[in-house]
Amino acid sequence: MQPIFIDMIENKIKSAQFKLSQHKAQGSNSSLSIFEVASLMDLVRRGGSGQQDNSSNSQFLLN
Repeated sequence: MQPIFIDMIENKIKSAQFKLSQHKAQGSNSSLSIFEVASLMDLVRRGGSGQQDNSSNSQFLLN
């Protein structure tokens, strides 16, 4: 991979980690939904590998 692309992935992961730490600090006052938190956690755990599939969220229907 190119160095610029690697830096972009690392920045995206660091940003996700920061958002998660802010969410943890704010607790129930956080503006993030559970789906946003799950998406951020997936990004951090996968380390940027794998493609994000935005259509996966449409598979769930809430009644």
